[in-house]
Amino acid sequence: MKKSDVLIIGNGISGLFAACIAADRGKKVQILSYGAGTLTIGGGIIDVLGYTDEGRPVTDPVQAMGQVNPTHPYAKVGSDTAKKALNTFLKITNEEGFPYIGSPNKNKWIPTAIGNFKPSCLVPRTMDSDVVFKTSNILVIGFDTMKDFYANMVTKNLKKRLDSDKSIKEFTVTLNFEYGKDLRDISAMDVARWLETEQGHVSFVEQVKPHIKKDTVIILPPVLGLDPNYKVLDSLEKDLSCSLVEVSSLPPAVTGTRLTKMLNSYAKKRGVQVIEKAHVVGAKVVNGKCKSVITEGFDRQREFYADQFILATGGIYGGGIIAKIGALTEPIFNIAIDVPKVQTEWSHKQLFADKKQIFAQYGVSVDENLIPLTAEGKQVASNVKVVGRSLAGYDFCYEKSGNGVALITAYKAAAAFCGEA
Repeated sequence: MKKSDVLIIGNGISGLFAACIAADRGKKVQILSYGAGTLTIGGGIIDVLGYTDEGRPVTDPVQAMGQVNPTHPYAKVGSDTAKKALNTFLKITNEEGFPYIGSPNKNKWIPTAIGNFKPSCLVPRTMDSDVVFKTSNILVIGFDTMKDFYANMVTKNLKKRLDSDKSIKEFTVTLNFEYGKDLRDISAMDVARWLETEQGHVSFVEQVKPHIKKDTVIILPPVLGLDPNYKVLDSLEKDLSCSLVEVSSLPPAVTGTRLTKMLNSYAKKRGVQVIEKAHVVGAKVVNGKCKSVITEGFDRQREFYADQFILATGGIYGGGIIAKIGALTEPIFNIAIDVPKVQTEWSHKQLFADKKQIFAQYGVSVDENLIPLTAEGKQVASNVKVVGRSLAGYDFCYEKSGNGVALITAYKAAAAFCGEA
């Protein structure tokens, strides 16, 4: 019987980061992975806390954690642990040669794919937006036949939000992809692959360079290479003699793909074993402790044993929470989530309300040690911790905190299993 020290269910950002933390401390770690994880369709940036419950922008995310409500995951972790988690993430990005920039104590304002700005805390260097506010000339670059990015709309909205003395123009790069002529959708992934080639690099520079003036910054979709490095960014900035800034965009997300590759690389160097296509369908809990979890494939069931377990399976979208009429359930430990029987009470009438959505805050309730609780408030299993999007008590979309909660709770869970408070 093979047995891990720490078994992690889920390979999104919280599962991978928890694995890195535990493996760094000498633990034998396994990840059970089912699917690619939602990290690959996320923005790849670390939003920690962008807005208060009242909708006011947050300047210092770590400091603002002191004002969150008692059910919020940050209230169970604390600001000191949060800061350790975020600084550890920065250290990992440095070691992997893909350093992120930013500080746990300061939000940056990142341009979005529609020309707005959103607060985020830690971002790759391709999204260093400070130059956007200092420059005189902004050139928004679009690509013909590419979906989900419209340079003219970005330009129009940037003009509304930035100083009127800035020159903001757009230019569309011609791709001439053969498959684009067949009306196939061209995504940011296709353009990123193209820019990694010498042909794509030369074509981009030749088309864009005539439009560069002194003190120009280029804003473009996230297409500066698929791998976690800055080769494409650095070479284009050198040949164009200006800064380039990627926007935060819709899926499929090149930036999320880079972050996934980087965390997987770090984890595997430290001996973390990732078992793919492992659909966990249940758990065995004996005398208040989890002994094993059970996976189910097309041929048979398998049982995986460990001393400690971390549940990082995500929310409703990622399959970590199952919704039925009038009921929500965490399916592996069969935890019933307390929700109104009448489903119309799960949400405000306006989907994009000026307050947190009710359904977005549903999830698994935990104690101060992130151990899951039943509806009656009893521990489900003392050696299980829940992290990331499965947790109750926050609306990641409204407050801009998704990857921040994932990293910070993953750090607390993994460090605690390694003997740290």
